[in-house]
This record gives sequence, C-alpha cells and structure tokens, in this order.
Amino acid sequence: MRQPLLRARSAALRPPELSGPAFTAATVLAIALFVSILGSFVTYSNASIAYQRQTAVAQGQQLLEEVLRSQLDEETALRGYLASGQRLFLSPYYQAQSHINAQFADLDHFLAAASLTESRQLLSDIRRNHDVWMRDVAQPLISHPTSPDVMDRLHNGMVLVDHIRLDFHKITSLLNRESRQASEAVTHLLVRAAALTAALMLLFGACAIIADLTRSRTQVALERERIIGDTLQRAFLSGWDAVPTLRVGTAYVSAARHAAVGGDFFDVHRIDDSRALLVVADVSGKGLDAAVETAFVKYSIRSLVEDYEDPSMVLRKFNRSFLNTPRDAGSFISVFVAVLDHHSGALQYASAGHSPVFLRRQGEVVPLQVTGPIVGLQEGDVFSSASLRLQPHDLLVLATDGLTEARDTAGQMLDDAGAMEIIRTAPSEPQRLADDIVSAVSKVSGGRIGDDLALLVIEFEPIPRTQSEPATAAPAAPLPRAPSATA
Repeated sequence: MRQPLLRARSAALRPPELSGPAFTAATVLAIALFVSILGSFVTYSNASIAYQRQTAVAQGQQLLEEVLRSQLDEETALRGYLASGQRLFLSPYYQAQSHINAQFADLDHFLAAASLTESRQLLSDIRRNHDVWMRDVAQPLISHPTSPDVMDRLHNGMVLVDHIRLDFHKITSLLNRESRQASEAVTHLLVRAAALTAALMLLFGACAIIADLTRSRTQVALERERIIGDTLQRAFLSGWDAVPTLRVGTAYVSAARHAAVGGDFFDVHRIDDSRALLVVADVSGKGLDAAVETAFVKYSIRSLVEDYEDPSMVLRKFNRSFLNTPRDAGSFISVFVAVLDHHSGALQYASAGHSPVFLRRQGEVVPLQVTGPIVGLQEGDVFSSASLRLQPHDLLVLATDGLTEARDTAGQMLDDAGAMEIIRTAPSEPQRLADDIVSAVSKVSGGRIGDDLALLVIEFEPIPRTQSEPATAAPAAPLPRAPSATA
C-alpha cells in the first residue's frame, strides 16, 4: 500500500496539466505579449530619437530666428539713420552688432552637431555676405552718410541683403524638411506599432497607440500655438509707454495661418510730461519686408514728433522720407497720428487714408475723418490736421481695416456703421472693449477673420483737480460732426 499512497500524494501536489489547445493559446498569448512589449519598446525608442531630432531642429529654427532678427535690426537701423539723419536710429544697429557673431557661432555649432552640411555651407555664405555688407555698405554709410556714392552703396547693400535673405530662406526650408522628416518618422513608427500591436494584442494595443498619437498631436498643437502667440506679442504688443491719465486696452488678431509677421501695429509714446503720441498704422505686405517697414514707420514717427508738434507736418516729413527711401515698388502705408495733451485733453490728429478710428462719448460714436492720402502715393504738402478736446472718460478706438472690412458669411462688409454699433454697445473698460470688439468681429465673420486686426483703445481719465487749483467751468463739448454718427 505504501507505493500507491506515495503516487497518489505526488499526483495531488503536481499542478494540473494544460490541455493541448489551452497550452497553445497560453503560449501564443505569452509570445504575443512579449513581442508586443518588445515592439512597443523598440518603437518608443525610435520615436523618442525622432522626437529628439524634431526638438533639436526646433532649437535650430529658434537660433536662425535670432540671427535673422539681429540682421534685420542692423538693416532697419541703417535705413532709419539714412532717412532721418539722426543717430538715435543706430542704437539697435550697435546692439545687434554686439551679439550677432556669437549668434552665428551658436547656429554653426548646432548645424555641425546635427550634421546639416548643406545648411552649414549656406550659413557660411550668409556670414561672408554679412561681413561684406558691414565693410562696404553699413560702416561707410554711417561714417559718411552724404558721400556721393551713397546710392551705389545702397544698391550694392540691397543685392547683398537679397542674397542673405535667399540663403536664410534656403536654411529655413532645409530645417523644415528635417522637421517634417522627423515628424513623418514618428508617424510611421506609430502606425507600424499600431498595426503590429493590433495584430498581436488587438484592442489593448490599438488603444495604447491612439492615446500616444493623440498626446503627440496635442503637444505639437500647443507648441505651435505658443510660438505664434510669442511672435505676435513681440511684434505688436510691446514697446509702448504708460501715460498717467490714459487707460489703455489692446488686441491683435492675425488672419495668417502661420506666424508670419504682419504690417498692422499701434504705438503709445510719451513725448514729454504733458504730451503723448498715439499711432495706428497698416503697412502693406507681409513677412520680413513688412517687419522692416513697420519698425521704420514706428521709430521715424517717434523721432519726427520730437521736432514737429503738428501731426500733419509729421506726416509731410515722413511721406517725403518714405518716398526717398529704397523700398518695394507699390508699397504704401495708411497711418493715423495724434498728439494728445494728456492733462487738458486737447487732441490734434492727422489721418493718412486711415479711416477705422472712432470717438465714443456718452453713448455716441463718431468716426474721425481722414485728413490726407495714404503715405507713399504722392508728393507734396497734402496732409492737414484736425483737433478736438477729449472729455473725461471719452474713449478713442484706433483700429486697422480688419475691423471695418470684416465680412459675414454672406460676404457683406461690416463697414463704419457696423463697427460703430459694436463700439457703442461694448463695455466701457478699455481692455474689455477691445476684447469685445474682437469677439464681435469673430462672430460676424463666422470665426474666419479675413485681414489682420490691430486695436488700441484709449480712455481719457484726467487726474482730479487739487484744492489749490481754481475751479473752471467746462461745459461738455459736442462730438465732431459726422454724417455717419450713431446715437
């Protein structure tokens, strides 16, 4: 009896044996799980490498943008100096000159580390042309701005700048291609992993890939949105001065799909203790040329208003400088320039073909009329000024034509009447008013804004009179006469 009892006890302690089909299924599942994990690991590693490559290319694009911005500052500063004769314009030139060589070196180091030989050769050509531009164009023109060969040097400078711009464009295209290839590699790896995992692990693998793909796309979308927002903020929402008696609201909406620099801008500049400069302008064109013109307009007007109190004279001098400055044929600028005594409220303005400017007072809204043609179309003293006195809590709305030329889904344009109705019913607080205008335009256009929209909203809020100051009767001034004014 002893041996049968031992055999029975051993049989009771052994695990139950799997049947043939169950063993096969378990084996296949184990192999599938192992292959899935291994495949996922390999895919993740390769995708991580591709993503790191994409991130490195983005860093290279940022370095390229910094070099391009410095070169642009040098060119813009030189043009401003030659047009105005004032060395104030050379400040950005010397600032850019102090660090552009280091920026070139950083970009060259990146391109070498990334094995981007073609881009590195193009960068070498850019540096060589930049050195020639500095030696043969910029430095001689700064030292002798009135020499007889000024126009020849300017022409040679434009040729060099065109070569530099072309090489920048080629590097940008190469970096974009690298980024696109890295992105396609990530997508290809994820798709292959999805197919493999779906075949081996069915729903589990598919869900994992979908989640990973969704996360990757979300990160790309958020990063793109951040870059566009930073670019627009640097280009349009910086560099204006705070004025004690003015409350300011601003907004900028780009119609461009990508972060191309536009020509719409506004400016608030404190001239002295009692006067402030208000500007809104729309420069024709897009991209680098528009950026050059925008900087030129902004700092030219700031410089001219230091010498001329009358805005019409500022526009006359600026129009003359603009016509005599090397530029693209057919370029023009619509601009509104106002000088405000921010203690008394006295406002003198001139409008060079720029119509979307409105005054809101106690529930009424009227447009401030155009007083001259667009800058860059004709010579002569064709600009005039107009004046009015702001009352406490009056609101000035300075906009570009993205407001009045917004179209609804039927193609009907908003025009002045529609814009004034939006302004009339909007909140009184400047920033809320600006935001409300943007929301209204977006709603009218069905979310598809057809042109860039820059907004500057100014509320006149004078400092209260002290007890030592004499009281004066100040009856409310009537609004400027305008046939399209609304109640």
